[in-house]
Amino acid sequence: MKPSLCATRRQIQCSYWILFFLCLPAFMLQAPVSVASPDIPEGRQVWDPLITRLIADGENATRIRRLFSSSQVKFNPKVMPRKLTHRESSLDYGKFLRPERISRAGAFLDRHSDLLEEIETEYGVPKEIEVAILLIETDLGRYLGADPAFNILASMAAATDFDRVRPWLPKEILDSPERKRIEQKLCKKSSWAYGELRALLRYSEQNRLDILGMKGSIFGAIGLCQFMPSNALRFGVDHDGDGRIDLFSVPDAMASMGAYIRHYGWKNGLTRNRQVKVLLKYNYSRPYANTVIDVAERLNCPETASAPN
Repeated sequence: MKPSLCATRRQIQCSYWILFFLCLPAFMLQAPVSVASPDIPEGRQVWDPLITRLIADGENATRIRRLFSSSQVKFNPKVMPRKLTHRESSLDYGKFLRPERISRAGAFLDRHSDLLEEIETEYGVPKEIEVAILLIETDLGRYLGADPAFNILASMAAATDFDRVRPWLPKEILDSPERKRIEQKLCKKSSWAYGELRALLRYSEQNRLDILGMKGSIFGAIGLCQFMPSNALRFGVDHDGDGRIDLFSVPDAMASMGAYIRHYGWKNGLTRNRQVKVLLKYNYSRPYANTVIDVAERLNCPETASAPN
């Protein structure tokens, strides 16, 4: 007697499930396939050498491990190539002289006039110069950066291996006869970023600030005034007296800027050439320094300084 069609199907299904469960243990014992993330090409272990170095240099082990285990912390291999290929001459400084920019800067100056007069009296730096810098650096605080400064500096500090950033470098650099010099520059920039990362750790801890909540420039500068963390430690001022130096607040940022510029030689009566030399200490770019002075001169004109926001 032939088996029924239903019985045959039951036998086939039974055989299938027996085979599946027999093969399952072997499948589970296989090593998992590692799929590289575009943001973290080597997984979280990319941070291991940096974590070890930070702890060996005296950073709190618990804090460091907690920070690097956060889902907010991501390795970005594109940061170092940006640092290596940045060309100041390609930036459009002319946009800061457009009427709408000058108008908003003038409105900011009017809105904070008492504070800015107070800071100018204390540090001797014209308020128009400070507002001009603020306009260029962060568009008067409107843009503080896209990524956490911690991620930017940590990514650069971890990029000690040329091969790690090679895929994101322009072909002209890879084919350059100065390739060796570029590799040496990478190591130097990585070492610089490591020092700034440690400064950021100290700055955030001393001032009770959320280190992962601080956005930074493409090079890790922070705050309205865009200080590197080492300068935040050296020149930061608690102008509003709240017990911490918060470069994301207008009073502290503007006072810190005044302290920095005064330190590098600003005083009344400087020629334009001398003013440029002082401003080069803020950003080593002549187009930048000249634009700061040009914006400040326009802010001294009542018709632009008092324009509506």
